[in-house]
Parts: sequence; C-alpha cells; structure tokens
Amino acid sequence: MNAVETLLAPADALRTRLYRLVAPWAGPLFADRDRRVAWIGVGSVGLSFLLTLTVPLWTLALGPVLLGVPHLVSDVRYLVVRPGLLQRGGFALLCGVPVLATCFGAGPEVGLLAMVPAILGAHGPAWRKGLLLTVWAALTAFAVGSPLGIRLALLHGHNVMAVALWWWAWRRTHARAWGVPLLATVGTVALLLGVAEPVLTALGTWTAPATGTTFEAFMWALAPLEEQPVLAARQVLVFAFLQSVHYSVWLRLIPEDDRPRAAPRSWRATWRALVEDFGAPPLALMLLLALSVAAYGAWDLTEARLSYLQLAMFHGFLELAVAALWLVEGRGPRAPTQP
Repeated sequence: MNAVETLLAPADALRTRLYRLVAPWAGPLFADRDRRVAWIGVGSVGLSFLLTLTVPLWTLALGPVLLGVPHLVSDVRYLVVRPGLLQRGGFALLCGVPVLATCFGAGPEVGLLAMVPAILGAHGPAWRKGLLLTVWAALTAFAVGSPLGIRLALLHGHNVMAVALWWWAWRRTHARAWGVPLLATVGTVALLLGVAEPVLTALGTWTAPATGTTFEAFMWALAPLEEQPVLAARQVLVFAFLQSVHYSVWLRLIPEDDRPRAAPRSWRATWRALVEDFGAPPLALMLLLALSVAAYGAWDLTEARLSYLQLAMFHGFLELAVAALWLVEGRGPRAPTQP
C-alpha cells in the first residue's frame, strides 16, 4: 500500500499549493468544520441542480458507474465499520444476511427483515421498538402487496434517506448546514413545477445518444406513469438531482462530519484512515471493483450501470436497518477516535 501513497504524493503537493493560494480568503474554512461542511453542502446541491438542468441523462448514466462503488464503501464505513457494529457479533450477522441476500435476487421483503434484529437488538425503550416494528410490518406488507411500488419507493426514498440520515445523525457537527436540506427541498419542488423543461428543450439535452440510453427508458424504470408523461419526466429529473445530492452526502459531507479532527485530511492521510478501517486486502478488492465498474462503463455504459444497481441493492436496506437501530437507541454513530 506504500505504492498508493507514493502515487498520492503529487496530489498532496498540489493540494498544499492550492491551500496556500486561497488561504488569505478561505483560511477560516480549513479550521472551521461546521462552516466548511455548510459551504461544501450548498455547493454540492447547487452543482447537482445545474447538472440536472443541463445534462440529466449523463448524470443518470455516469453517476452510478463512477461514484456508485465509492459511495457504497462510504455507506458501509460510516454505518457499520466506524460505529463498531461488527463487534456486536451475531446481531450484525442477523442483519447482514438478509441485506446481502438482496444482491443475489432476494426480494425487498427479505431485505426488510434486517430491520427486525436491528430493532430488537438495540438498547432502548420498548415503545420505540414497538413503533419501529409497526413501521417494518407496514413496509413488509407494502412489499408483498406491491413489489413494483416498494421498489420505486426505495429507489426514490433512499436518496432522501441519505440527506435525512446525515442531517440527524451528524447534526452536532454541522449546525450551519441547514441550507443543504432546504436547498434540496427547493430544488425538488422547482423540478416538479417544471423549471428544467425550457432549459433542456433549449439546449437539446432531452436526448444524449452517447449515453446508450434514453429519457423514456428512465421514465419507464423510475416513474412508469404512462398516462402522465409530464409528471413522469419531472420525477426522473428529481431522481437525477437527489441521486447527485446523495452521492455528495456520502462522499463529502459525512466524511467531513465524522472525522474527529476538524481540519481537512491530506490524500495520503485519507488513504491511511481507509486502510485502518477496512484493512489493506478488502480495500484493494473495493478499489479493484470500482475500477472494474468504471472500465465496464467505458465499454457498455448501460450494462455497467445495471450491473452496479444489482450489486447496490443491499445498501438501502442497510440504511433502513441502521437508522432503525439509531432511532431506538436515540443516538447517531459513535465513531472511535482516529486522527
């Protein structure tokens, strides 16, 4: 793994030069995590909205292929590894089996089973467990009665869940970041009201043949409303927007909030922290998987995206299970100390 640090050394040198260049006016952001997270979050939401206004098909097609695996790694890191859930033995196994089963074709009702041991094994009052078991039962009934409905609800809902989970669980370190959920809500409403359509029509970006897919294909997969094509198109745009926001949450905002030290890490320090959390061999496999999905995307973007989506089925159920655990216990993650 020293070879990776050697490769990252030039990036750290460039980073140091850039920091020195902008320090006179951006210096407070380096020391004040709360302010930095707020600015990064607002900028990420703004960029996500701009991409949705201009290149939504590219956003939908490339996002999962380039950022999907890294965001899954972050998901597991901050929900399971750093909070120490693996040390809870059989409890973690009982949650993990139904979650991982969804990667191999198990239905959503199986993935939802992960919520049960998470709720029952949590340390908290019985009334919270009863309430969340009721939520689980309702979701399971929905999954059994309407497989398509639960799939669509999970597809759209997990983007919102990322923002909600971050905002609640790490709220003590980002008091100024209220602009992130606010702007995400404003952007969603604006897209549902149709603000993107004149822009996309003027730019001619409703289609993007090089992506190997069409807007209609995403409408069929994400919003199959045959009698309401305008509403379906707007829902797809909302999905593109919130998907980008949720990648930003997992790849930028949660890592910033979860880190014990307020100052930003160097690239090499980031790599060392990843190795410490996962170990070198698992991390090497994750890196190989991320590169493989990206390389597959260069050959067949559509198939690479669909393959990734099958692999990523587990993480929505993982988020539901961990959120249930934290809600019962009335807390967010308790990360171990790490420089």
